[in-house]
Amino acid sequence: MSLLPSRFIYVCLHFLVLYFQLQESQQSSADFRFYIENHTRNPDDLSRKQVRIYQLYSRTTGKHVQILGKKINANGDDGGKYALLVVETETFGSHIRIKGKESEHYICMNEKGKIVGRV
Repeated sequence: MSLLPSRFIYVCLHFLVLYFQLQESQQSSADFRFYIENHTRNPDDLSRKQVRIYQLYSRTTGKHVQILGKKINANGDDGGKYALLVVETETFGSHIRIKGKESEHYICMNEKGKIVGRV
């Protein structure tokens, strides 16, 4: 008879531990989501900003994407000065900026959904 109460207490303690682990995991994920949302809206100076130079290859034209001021096309030669693109990324969020190294124009979309270059 003494086995039944001890097993019952053992099972109750397991459920209690699982309950507290569930509570803790739900709170930490909510806090982390809040932390990420705050840092994506207001990036601080400690966030690592990565800047790299790439060339984007178009399989359709067989050439590289180039930014010629406001005009963007996929007719650039390999290593061409307008085909070199500066890609800037931040640690938090999914913010990516692509600009032409020579033209200093960013790849943007206008109201109609067309890709254009803007300063």
